[in-house]
Amino acid sequence: MPRHLIPILFARNECSHRLGLVLALLLAPIGLAFSADLLPAAQNPPVEAPNRTDAQREPFPGGRFVLKRGDVVAFVGGADVETAQHTGHLEALLAARYRGLDVHFRNFGWEGDTVHAQPRDVGFPAFHEHLRRAGASVVVLQFGRSEALSGRGGMAAFISDYGRLLDQCARQTPRLVLVTPPPFEQGGGLLPDLSLRNTDLAEYAEAVRTLARQRNLPLVDVFAALGGAAHREPRLTEDGLQLTSRGQAWVARVCARQLGFGELADHAGEPDKNGAWSDTAFERLRQAVVAKNRLWFDYWRPQNWAFLGGDRTAQPSSRDHRNPSIRWFPAEMEKFVPLIEVKERDISELANQLP
Repeated sequence: MPRHLIPILFARNECSHRLGLVLALLLAPIGLAFSADLLPAAQNPPVEAPNRTDAQREPFPGGRFVLKRGDVVAFVGGADVETAQHTGHLEALLAARYRGLDVHFRNFGWEGDTVHAQPRDVGFPAFHEHLRRAGASVVVLQFGRSEALSGRGGMAAFISDYGRLLDQCARQTPRLVLVTPPPFEQGGGLLPDLSLRNTDLAEYAEAVRTLARQRNLPLVDVFAALGGAAHREPRLTEDGLQLTSRGQAWVARVCARQLGFGELADHAGEPDKNGAWSDTAFERLRQAVVAKNRLWFDYWRPQNWAFLGGDRTAQPSSRDHRNPSIRWFPAEMEKFVPLIEVKERDISELANQLP
């Protein structure tokens, strides 16, 4: 398969999460990562956020999570993080909690990403470059679920590589938040019983806790809050692995409680089988977040990256048919920026209308 097709499959295929996990397990041992230095900085820059102040360069005081005016919160991780942007639960609760502070949220989750490797197409910038361009002042990281499938024999590499990843993120901002992964579940039918892996996952969750203590970082312990190795309810997945929209709502509720605004999750109400909140005002806010994130996804992960910044930028179809020296694609992509900004204003208005 040509390498330039991999991101398209990740972005558009309904089986992308499973493919991403398989690729992560295959690629992690060899540390495969495509070049991130071939793209000129002027092409495809993520939506720029307000400049960070010196105060935003300081760590969280006492390791306690709090957002400040103009913060840009970046979410980093694998399939669970990537899927969260399409349900919008946690981001909606954060937008409600920090309403009026002009906080921006940018999801950089990618199926198959692990602490060991983040494979990308030719010319696609590494995620730390995206963090820089977005002006990220807070980075929320969730890893460990895919890595735990390697068993306890992979623990040493997980701790070492996660430490290096945190060091890399700390060069952008010291305000990092660690999140333990949710438990596995029994898949049912002919699917494997992944809940048997929870004893291994418990060890990886403990390693994340240790990293948070050592670095004095805020921790959201999703694994423990949802029952840990003994988890049975609430049901989070359909296949034992991939979180449903309702599962994402339960994870967001855990995050809200441990970050200090659980009452907002209570006001949003119980999620139904499709993940919709019972409170209509909170549900409207969530849907606005989902709409914004769809635009953001299409902007930072364009479907046909090879023609935008990869290995097909010299193709005639990538250039103006009247003047081949003009590349039309980059300019077209920038039309997403005002659309994203409009949706962010809608989110702000809906958040301000909440009790």
